[in-house]
Amino acid sequence: MRDSPFNPGQRTAVVTRPVVVTWWPAHGLFTLVGLLVLVVVLVQGYQLSARSITLVVNGTPLQINTHQRTLAGVLAEQGITLRPEDVLVPGPETRLTNRTAVHLRLARAITFDVHGVQQTFYSHAPTVQEFLYEQGVSLGEEDRLYLDGQRITPETAFPPAGLFQRPQAFLEVVHATPLLVDLDGVTQRIVTRATTLADALREEGIYLSPEDLVSPRLDSPVVPRMRVSIRRATPFSVQADGQTLTARTHATTVADALAELGVIVQPLDRVEPSLDAPLTNDTTITITRVQHETLVERAPIPFERVLVPDPMLELDTFEVREVGQPGTLAREILVVYENGVEKERIVQREWVEQEPVNRVVAYGTNIVIRTLETPDGPIQYWRHTRMLATSYTAASSGKPKDHPRYGITRTGLPAGYGIVAVDPRVVPLWTQVYVPGYGQACACDTGGGVVGAWIDLGYDEDNYKPWYRWVDVYWVAPPPPPDRIQYILPTANVP
Repeated sequence: MRDSPFNPGQRTAVVTRPVVVTWWPAHGLFTLVGLLVLVVVLVQGYQLSARSITLVVNGTPLQINTHQRTLAGVLAEQGITLRPEDVLVPGPETRLTNRTAVHLRLARAITFDVHGVQQTFYSHAPTVQEFLYEQGVSLGEEDRLYLDGQRITPETAFPPAGLFQRPQAFLEVVHATPLLVDLDGVTQRIVTRATTLADALREEGIYLSPEDLVSPRLDSPVVPRMRVSIRRATPFSVQADGQTLTARTHATTVADALAELGVIVQPLDRVEPSLDAPLTNDTTITITRVQHETLVERAPIPFERVLVPDPMLELDTFEVREVGQPGTLAREILVVYENGVEKERIVQREWVEQEPVNRVVAYGTNIVIRTLETPDGPIQYWRHTRMLATSYTAASSGKPKDHPRYGITRTGLPAGYGIVAVDPRVVPLWTQVYVPGYGQACACDTGGGVVGAWIDLGYDEDNYKPWYRWVDVYWVAPPPPPDRIQYILPTANVP
């Protein structure tokens, strides 16, 4: 393998065939040798007759051996087709001699694209600017140039071409077109090199959502002095029913935006901001679902016990005349739910659904004088009560002997036998009583611990007897005047 003299770097194959040797007779051998010598002489003569010329193509020199007689033959031999724009010195019909120098500059094939219209020109301009000058093309301040897909400046030089190759280039001129864009009422002037409105807006960084209104259509071709109207949809979000929805709309109020989105607002729902509020960018609409439930609750109205005197009943006896029945109080309650959670209860109204019936108990006021036989003889009494009996002395009353009131009772009488302490709310002071096993006494003392149905029997210190048992206490006659009688004792078991 060796390099081709016409295309450096291209490998050329040299094929060697095997030589078959045949034994000839002696005279035949001499004939073969003569032929071989003749062939060698002819080959050397042909090589010596070749002309050596220097061919400079696009500034690159190349030494060529050729048997062609004219320059046109050499170019044809090298596969070069000339165009009228090519420069060849000397001319193609020049007859060649040894050391002939030939200069060939191939014109560049430039595919020129202006607004999508393409045409091929052949030029020797070294820079894009000179080529544009040749074509009479002037650039605006915002026009753009692209060479083989790359953005360039007018001063950019065309790239060199390879040996025996016609240089080529693709040059695109994109003229900028002014547009007036009205974006939500604000007009701005933009200059674009795009061919469609969509590309022009994208090139300017104006990005649109599908809901935006654009006039003319986005696929419209860009033309000079085009007026574009853009009305952006307002982005907003809705929080309702545990979800967040985002959307864009051209509605101007919250109510219209919700209707457009298909969100139903019930009459009781709370909407923030309000339905008639204007919709602004990134407004978050919160819908609180409100539900009302009406309940009726009933509560018992307790009846009262009414005590009525009955002179036919004996003292300390009772008779139920009316059992009594509780009434019913009804309440109408409004239960408010927000998003399914109970928030409050409001009493709307209440009324007595059923009146209570009072319990009527008659108590006796008839005082009957009875006689009780005692070891000391019969006594007459007008009332008797069941009481817990205990006993005490002046020493156990809680006062030291040097106390000024040591041994002095509540009524001022000296403590001792015949004086008993009572709860004056049950047994009035100065009441004469008889206690079986103790005798007759005066209820003339009280005690801090003597409460209710309790009687504390007084003793002298030298004859003290301990007591702790329930006894019947008889109230000795005569009874006090009717207006001083407590007909119902605090300890009475009133039904």
